[in-house]
Amino acid sequence: MAKQYLVLDIGGTFIKYALMDEEANFIEQGKVLADTSCEEATLASLGVLEAKMSEHEYEGVAISMPGRIGTKEGIAYTGGAFQWVHNYPAAERYGTVFGKPCTIANDGKCAAFAESWMGALSDVDSGAVIVLGTGIGGGIVINNEVWMGATGGAGELSAFPCNFDVFREPITFTNGITGVWAGRCSAGSIVGQYGYKKALGQVDGIRLFDDYEAGDPVAKAVIDEFAFQMSVGIYGIQSVLDLPRYAIGGGISARPETTTVVRDAVDKLFAEQTMVPFGKPEVVTCKFGNEANLIGALAFHLRNQQ
Repeated sequence: MAKQYLVLDIGGTFIKYALMDEEANFIEQGKVLADTSCEEATLASLGVLEAKMSEHEYEGVAISMPGRIGTKEGIAYTGGAFQWVHNYPAAERYGTVFGKPCTIANDGKCAAFAESWMGALSDVDSGAVIVLGTGIGGGIVINNEVWMGATGGAGELSAFPCNFDVFREPITFTNGITGVWAGRCSAGSIVGQYGYKKALGQVDGIRLFDDYEAGDPVAKAVIDEFAFQMSVGIYGIQSVLDLPRYAIGGGISARPETTTVVRDAVDKLFAEQTMVPFGKPEVVTCKFGNEANLIGALAFHLRNQQ
């Protein structure tokens, strides 16, 4: 019987879980409500999941989570939206709940590893994954390795600058978020812009793209600006890394228009700029969608246990 692993993707509301084998085949999967407001609540939520999966035999636990994560050390230096996380020995504490070896990794880097392992980047040695969600997650792959950076923070694309003047003052979510890429191009940003401009209140990506396809001029303006801002951001990253391919992920990537408008904007920008000293990359859609974090977490765990 093939070895099995319990793989978790810890979010703010749910913990997605899957029982998987070494080839990333899904044997069982689902999600449970989770309280991640503090350490005690998070451990209790994991305890509920441990009880639920207690009838299964698995070799270890692989976890995708937000924050600046030291995968080799098993330390969550920060926790993204989980603000109680600070230099937290998450692999040890979470592993204790399950009584199994545990590996932790940043969710964006998990998505990048999944796409590099057997997805949209599997046939190139380097590339980037851009995950459009509440912010902009993702990861950079260099020579078939997810680039972690000196402090584990490489690929934090939400913070990529797009307005240098805003940095004259400290960036916060209230006074300067438009100075960084997340404020211009995240799914949360563009649907928020559309809802505001149409006086609709809260909308979702489905409504935005449905209206875009129907020819709504406000939706078209929002999507066109999103595509332009994405193309300029990719241009900036490309000036440093000169990657062959960028893969677009996140919930809105399920709409083919998302990748199409970004690809078209990149093609247009590179055609217009006559003095580009680096190559134009391909722009494609991620293969794995919402399962990328789980597949990538497994990949990190298998490598960490070698």
